[in-house]
Amino acid sequence: MRCFYLALAALAAPAMFPFLVSADSSPNFSGTWQMDTAKSQVEDGRVVSLTIENVSNKIKMIRVVRGKDGKEVTSQFVCATIGTECEFDDAGNKAKVSVWYNGPALVVLKTNGPKEDASDEWTFKLSDPKTLTVALEHIDPTSKDETLVFSKKPSQ
Repeated sequence: MRCFYLALAALAAPAMFPFLVSADSSPNFSGTWQMDTAKSQVEDGRVVSLTIENVSNKIKMIRVVRGKDGKEVTSQFVCATIGTECEFDDAGNKAKVSVWYNGPALVVLKTNGPKEDASDEWTFKLSDPKTLTVALEHIDPTSKDETLVFSKKPSQ
């Protein structure tokens, strides 16, 4: 009987491992991030800054985009990292986001914006504690993928 319980535990462990590890091993993306224009590949010359916070097992993200014309637009959301849909204030337009961890990456899927708006998937990865890389995939309508590289601003 003891062998049965050991075998059962051995079979159950791999299935439970992601749940046991996920809460404590998720990377910490918190901070204020400024886009490094020399290392980033964007099509339209915009400059992006991000403020990311972990708040009660949710991600709060504020994105400020400054266009070539100098005009700034701010977008933000607060969403749990379990893949559920949340409201996204996309510079005054309403959209939806879903947020989840895929190993060491944080994935944000933006959908359901205005008819002329794009659906995008952002994949956030830390190269090191002070360098954040965001792969931006434009899903609908499709266009060239972009890579944004950010440097973490020192805490004030």
